[in-house]
Amino acid sequence: MLRPRPYILSIFLLSFPAIFTAAQDPAQFVNPLIGTKNGGHVFSGATLPWGSVKAGADSNSNDGQAGYVSDGTPIFGLSSLHDDGTGGGKSLGNFPLLPLTSKECAGNDLTKCPLDRNSRSIDHGDPSASPGYFSIPLNNGVKAEVTVTHHAALYRFTYQPPSGSDQMMLLLEATGDLGQSFLGTGQLSVSPNPTTKGTRITGSGSFIPSFGQSKYSVYFCADTSAAFAQAKYYEGGFGGGTYTDLNQTAFKKDLVNAPAGVVMGFPSGKDNTLSVRMGVSWTSADKACAYAEAEVPDLSAFDSIHTAARAKWNEVLGTVEVDATGVSADTQQLFWTSLYRSYISPTNITGDNPLWNSTEPYWDSFYCIWDSFRTIHPLYAVTAPTAQAQIIRALIDVYRNTGWLPDCRMSLDKGFTQGGSNADSLLSDSFVKGIKEGIDWNVGLQAMRKDAEVPGDWQVQGRGGIASREKYGYVPVGDYMDDPPSEADHTRSASRLLEYAYNDFSIALVAQGLNNTPNTTHFFNKSNDWFNLWNPDVNHTGFKGFIQPRNADGSWFLNQAFDTGGVFRPDHCSPVYGHLDCFLGGGGEFYEASSWEYSFYVPHDMASLVQAMGGAETFSARLDTLFSAGFHDIGDEPGFLPTYLYNYVGQPAKTVDRVDAVLAEYYNTSLNGLPGNDDSGAMGAYAVWTHLGLYPVAGQNTYLISRPYFPKITIHNRATSESATTVTTILASGLSAQNKYIQSATLNGEAYTRNWIPHEVFSKGGNLTLVMGASRESTWGTGEGDLPMSLSMGGFGCGGGEECRGPKGVKVVGPRTVGDNGKAVAGGGGDGNGNGNGGGSRRRVMAWPLWITLFLLGRTFLMFM
Repeated sequence: MLRPRPYILSIFLLSFPAIFTAAQDPAQFVNPLIGTKNGGHVFSGATLPWGSVKAGADSNSNDGQAGYVSDGTPIFGLSSLHDDGTGGGKSLGNFPLLPLTSKECAGNDLTKCPLDRNSRSIDHGDPSASPGYFSIPLNNGVKAEVTVTHHAALYRFTYQPPSGSDQMMLLLEATGDLGQSFLGTGQLSVSPNPTTKGTRITGSGSFIPSFGQSKYSVYFCADTSAAFAQAKYYEGGFGGGTYTDLNQTAFKKDLVNAPAGVVMGFPSGKDNTLSVRMGVSWTSADKACAYAEAEVPDLSAFDSIHTAARAKWNEVLGTVEVDATGVSADTQQLFWTSLYRSYISPTNITGDNPLWNSTEPYWDSFYCIWDSFRTIHPLYAVTAPTAQAQIIRALIDVYRNTGWLPDCRMSLDKGFTQGGSNADSLLSDSFVKGIKEGIDWNVGLQAMRKDAEVPGDWQVQGRGGIASREKYGYVPVGDYMDDPPSEADHTRSASRLLEYAYNDFSIALVAQGLNNTPNTTHFFNKSNDWFNLWNPDVNHTGFKGFIQPRNADGSWFLNQAFDTGGVFRPDHCSPVYGHLDCFLGGGGEFYEASSWEYSFYVPHDMASLVQAMGGAETFSARLDTLFSAGFHDIGDEPGFLPTYLYNYVGQPAKTVDRVDAVLAEYYNTSLNGLPGNDDSGAMGAYAVWTHLGLYPVAGQNTYLISRPYFPKITIHNRATSESATTVTTILASGLSAQNKYIQSATLNGEAYTRNWIPHEVFSKGGNLTLVMGASRESTWGTGEGDLPMSLSMGGFGCGGGEECRGPKGVKVVGPRTVGDNGKAVAGGGGDGNGNGNGGGSRRRVMAWPLWITLFLLGRTFLMFM
């Protein structure tokens, strides 16, 4: 039969001395409203990349974790602080503003204005959003718009032409936040501002974090573009409020009761527009005012502030360029919007940290690292390494000043730990990729070791079960041996053990790079503990061997509520059985995924896992069943990596099919176009990587290859240790939905057959050429020498000791590769009928560029000397 003509996909890299500035306008393709419905919890308002201020509308909805929700509910205000894509409780939304008219406040009578959020909520039309801008038409006739700088929001409220003596009215709730968590401690002051010839309102409040301990205080400074004609301080809701008349003299009030704030009436100007500048600070009201004055000196400069915000977004988004020839508008919008959301959180509040004095950066809203370490921070290593270096420094400084690396942190508070101590893997990801600008990696290793070795309050930091794991080799169910005791929910023993094992592997990589041989050996050994929860006798859906929780006496744990009939159910917590049982506080021994899915989580030694599961063919068939039987859950982060795992048994074409199918089924450009919470951009970053044709195995120097979605992709990477910027161009001539499988490849002109690449392709440069075609029969990437690194196969520079041989008890039962790409998976590629016949397997020996060879021999430490 005639074979389709192959097409060429090339990656060219070069260096130039200046940081790239985007000449394109990727912001035009961004729709911040994607994911604002059905639990995506996407922040759709105005912000800058990693901006402290995130300003937008707040819906009176049960689903309003990020403020605005596209569910038709009315809004009760617009506020200047939000988080993005989070689960947990409603986050931030402090000090909301709401423009009111005589429709709500009859006869300009401020005492008739509705005050509590239910009575004051206003219906609205469709909002408009783009990077750095948000607007919404309210049904009272006011158009509300907002744009931002890093620490300030500039609101523009355009009212209808007045009828008679109608005033422009504005409410500011000084005790408000999304979660209505005001703690009864705050301040408010109102005074004239001679500089703006308007009114200045400053204040503060203490609130409860949405997914953490303790409390937080935050401060604001609001300036109006005109002086009020009348104003009242209020306490209490509609019909039961008390009022204090305000005039143009200073007013101060300690805030105790909620709701409380100010409602004002302004004379209609010639353009019926009222501007409000709101600076926000985590340190003081004075600092909030200073930020506002410095960043927005002119309250009438809305359009120029908006233009500058969009330009900043284009600069950051522009580190990636694409040729969209032949690419659908939906694909472009999905890619750019996903990339945009990847840069919303965490937030850079360097210089505004009230917790301790430090010259180091301070970043907040790590909500949570369990989510973001897998896709967000590896993306920064490629597209924003300077920001990533600052983040690493900030995390290490949290350790210096609190004693621990965080797993979750928001609103200056310690957030709840979800799984392992995954800051360890976040740090190792940056370390092995050569990110070192300003970072004291010796202190970093010290912090990582403390996670692994010192008991603490693992509800919010460190690990649980350290003593028990040292004794048994695993964390037993119901383990309360922690000393000191922790208030943590003592569940998730199985998924925590798997994550602890990988976190230990991460520690070993950093120790290795710092020439710390004892800790390298120790933590490589500890990373084998995953096998202590492997029960080879569990049989489910025709497959044997699963991760199962254990009791302290060594017996296998059965949960009477879930494991019916005394038989372990590895599908529990999956979409088909007990899907909602395994969130924090739910009582399960796995977190947000099932044993079916977690049993694939051994990223550092997939070769051993393949053998434990029965060999490559069984592993591949088992992956097929994970998806076809509905056990896989892409809506939570453990579901990301399995979509690429076919590469570990030499089936990259099946990876292409699987990733295509997942993206097509669960991602789109509608308002509910996400499979779950965006989780501070983690879901979006998965889509970014998928469009780039790569997936990072976070914590190590491995990118699994799939296929790109654009005929040409250019990535600009300024290595933090160098002044030059490397430019990686992915060129796919004739790329189409059919021509998506790699037929052959070269790296720097030499044959390249591995189905993964190291980070040096971005940081050092090179020329990777991929020959693309429609045939799934390609043998590219299918040989044993083509597979990603595994510890038990001597990967990661492991020196051949016991720690490099994998867990004891894993028997070699068959080849490491299937030998061909198998049949096309449902929803994927192939000929559309599931008849993609693969070719034979052959082991390849390829010529590597010297710098890659040195790295794979464990010479990472050269980057840090």
